[in-house]
Amino acid sequence: MEVGNKQSEEKWIYCAIITDNSNVKRLYPESYQTIANIIKEEKCKGKTLFKNENAIYLEKVEDMLAKGKRNKIPIVDFTFGISHKNIQKYRLIEAKFEVYDLKNIDTKNIREKVSHSKDVMRIDNIQIEDGAVILINKGKKVEQQKNFLSRKLIPYGNYQIMTIDDLYNKYFIA
Repeated sequence: MEVGNKQSEEKWIYCAIITDNSNVKRLYPESYQTIANIIKEEKCKGKTLFKNENAIYLEKVEDMLAKGKRNKIPIVDFTFGISHKNIQKYRLIEAKFEVYDLKNIDTKNIREKVSHSKDVMRIDNIQIEDGAVILINKGKKVEQQKNFLSRKLIPYGNYQIMTIDDLYNKYFIA
């Protein structure tokens, strides 16, 4: 194995302490929820492996920030802390469970949501992972859909297209 590839194989794992100590959580306590509840509210179909893991439901923050204003500034659905070798980051997550034809996803809108989400999360003074994870439902053509959306987002950063099981396996299993 080449040394250059080693960094891409480093495992970033869910870190409850980052999410638990979030300034955003402190300012908007109702945004602190279990991932299982968030994905259920976002209309994920099927069972989930998530039990007690928590996240910041940024959609709730978005609602609170918009009070008294005409237009909401769209942000991604939720975020949670990840860590690797004492380095801490937030991973942004956008759920697209109700979109069955990924050709209908507006990648510019996703990029804007990521940008606005980073602005909100900056008060925690923790690095925010570039791009986002886009969650989609499992289906017959899930791999084809993942590849299609990944190709559309490649030029814009570290966007990963996953099912809820993929997310769990990538960030929640050490």
